[in-house]
Amino acid sequence: MFQKMNRGNFRAFGKPIVNIYVNDKKLEDWISFQVNWNGLGEIDDFEIELQWDISDEPRHEFFYSGSKASSIVVKGTVTVKIEAGFEEEEIVPLMEGVMDYPEWDFSDGETVKIVGRSYGAKPYDFMETVKYQNKTATEAFQEICQKHGLTPIVPVATNTMIGEYVNDDHTSVAEEMSHWDYVLYLAEQEGFISRIKGKEWYFCPLNELEDYQKEPLAFSYGHNLRNLKMKKAPNEARNFTVEVVSWQSGEKKKKGTRIVEKEVIGNPEGKNSYTIRRNIPNITRAQAQSHLKNICSELTKQQFSGSFETDFFQELTNDRRIVLYGVGMELSQIYHVDTVTISGDKDSGLECSIKFTNDIAH
Repeated sequence: MFQKMNRGNFRAFGKPIVNIYVNDKKLEDWISFQVNWNGLGEIDDFEIELQWDISDEPRHEFFYSGSKASSIVVKGTVTVKIEAGFEEEEIVPLMEGVMDYPEWDFSDGETVKIVGRSYGAKPYDFMETVKYQNKTATEAFQEICQKHGLTPIVPVATNTMIGEYVNDDHTSVAEEMSHWDYVLYLAEQEGFISRIKGKEWYFCPLNELEDYQKEPLAFSYGHNLRNLKMKKAPNEARNFTVEVVSWQSGEKKKKGTRIVEKEVIGNPEGKNSYTIRRNIPNITRAQAQSHLKNICSELTKQQFSGSFETDFFQELTNDRRIVLYGVGMELSQIYHVDTVTISGDKDSGLECSIKFTNDIAH
């Protein structure tokens, strides 16, 4: 069923439309932009290039530095919203977030690049000693969302107290950690995923995501994609050292015990050697060995991954699966979208690059 060619649509024929807002004001003179949807467990990020004025009579109130004053980009908080689509077609949101820092380039004219992350940056940067053992994962998640001004989307409520599985795997959550990492820990325990879109934070099984439930988007070699590259699981040709590292705290004024369990898999004759290390606090050596066995089992699966470039499709998200046609048996199959990069400028319109895999990385 996957061998037929020319499956999948081309993009809409209308003129590309990109709306970029800085502090809720729409920009008309942006130069270029790039949005990166970075996959499960990662923070999405963006950058926008704009004209900069060194002047006391700037063209725009946000993008200048003068002899008497400078704009908010130099010394304030900048929020960004980016959306895109096509004329007489749906306009969809690509990114909402906050600037991390600006970069100026005066080598050929005067420009500034606003570099930032999605609103996931808030829980990612917020560190504290979390104490939710007497709550369920969804209750703790909802409290964390409220703290960061995000709307929790929880289609499936959990009923196990966090303290129960903390005790079961001997993991310590008494150490200071970010709210982002803590939610990822809860998601791993419950078999959920964590995803932020705009100001909504999803915490649920993968198959509960609306886009994941939709029919996979079709792409065909030689039809609606460019520069297709694929590879088999890297352990087929590489030498992997897998390490599980733990630390069991000792009594007061003692250093405690460091536990390291490791195994080498893949091709021992391979030229390239890679180390995969996972840090799991306060587990026993037997538990570290069990974690190691599971990781090695995942790595030795028959995995395929790849990338290609295509036009921008409003229907595409990194929650929605794709189906690849026209590349023969085994390779033509349904894949999960890992990362998506959407970019554009005033001259060339919208472009999209996709990385995909047939195995979900939790």
